[in-house]
Amino acid sequence: MDFIREPKAIQKFWDDFELSGQKVQWRQKMIRECINVYKNNDAINDFGDQIAYRVANQNLNRESFVKGNLQWGITYINPFTVDGECAMTSGHYHDDSDCDEYYYGLGGTGFLLFWDGMEDFYAEKIYKGSLHYINGHYAHRIINSGDTLLAVAACSLPSSKQNHKRIEENGFPYRCYKENGQIIWKVQKL
Repeated sequence: MDFIREPKAIQKFWDDFELSGQKVQWRQKMIRECINVYKNNDAINDFGDQIAYRVANQNLNRESFVKGNLQWGITYINPFTVDGECAMTSGHYHDDSDCDEYYYGLGGTGFLLFWDGMEDFYAEKIYKGSLHYINGHYAHRIINSGDTLLAVAACSLPSSKQNHKRIEENGFPYRCYKENGQIIWKVQKL
């Protein structure tokens, strides 16, 4: 009887934090593709084909957006600054705000920004072992404020349908800069 099987995926929590297995898909975003992410939009063109971040994602029900189907993913953000502003993801809201998610720091250092779209805005430190609950009503973005790769795992519901457009149009109320090795937060006029 053949009832012992290999797991559907392997998540390395050591070395390179690589995710591999069935239906794992990879995508990447170049720094020059991060339009309206950074304050100095023109400066992103100075980076050529340099990768901003990569995402590995396993969704065993990729064709289905039925609420309850889970996916696991890892975001790998390279360390760099754009005109002093720390490397970051585009950030997103959930179209279905009833869908929460979790992030888990695998390696590197940074911040997870939260914003309810009104007055409540805050950042949590990300580091190896940090666990972050994300209420589906909050926009969120990952920032790499360190000098090494920042790797963050996520467990989420594909039915949440990430909405990047709202962030692209309105931005977050604060921006994170690295000046002389120090982290500086600056208010972004909305």
